[in-house]
Amino acid sequence: MCRSNPARWLNRRCMDDQNELASTQYKTAPSLARRMTLYLMISIGGLVADLWTKSFMFAELGLPHETIGVDWWVIEDFFGFQTAVNQGALFGMGQGGSSVFALFSVVAFTAILFWFIRGKAWKSLFLTICLGCITGGVLGNFYDRMGWWHDKEIHPDYAYGVRDFILFTYQDLVWPNFNIADCLLVCGALLLLVYSFKYDEPDKDINDQPETQTGQQAAGNSDPHTA
Repeated sequence: MCRSNPARWLNRRCMDDQNELASTQYKTAPSLARRMTLYLMISIGGLVADLWTKSFMFAELGLPHETIGVDWWVIEDFFGFQTAVNQGALFGMGQGGSSVFALFSVVAFTAILFWFIRGKAWKSLFLTICLGCITGGVLGNFYDRMGWWHDKEIHPDYAYGVRDFILFTYQDLVWPNFNIADCLLVCGALLLLVYSFKYDEPDKDINDQPETQTGQQAAGNSDPHTA
């Protein structure tokens, strides 16, 4: 049959190849469920790392007034650990505005989820990683700003403050103490900056792709004598 009707045989082979290609693309195309899983792994992993390191360092070194002159140096006079409590924003800015920054964290988290799901940021692997990092940082500092890490008897200077412990110094320059959540926020923001200058085309879902030219030709070149 194939020898007597080569056009029909070629069309059938073309359709088989097209179906195989579509099946492969469907299996490898990104899905919301897979990207949401990756997003949650990054954000929850960052949150756990932030809260655990804070708890460990403060358990080892204590509150700032308990550790005067006590630092844990990794590289002498350059990099080490020193506890501090920040009632402001990133790197100590906006002191005394814990409630405002807590509210801002809620707004930021809501906006991220909206962008990720409704804005279809999940279609971009790059954006999924960026937003996962930022979410982990937002939630880590939000936990501290809600006062969930301390009891009611804590000193007012520490109440609803964010725990910081990473210390960098160079000669007379002392960088404001920070934590893992701050690192996640800065890294995520820098990645978004890179994304804004070099647009990363979202991975296309197989359902969003138009029919290929090969498939159209195969459909259009069907043998009229096969009816």
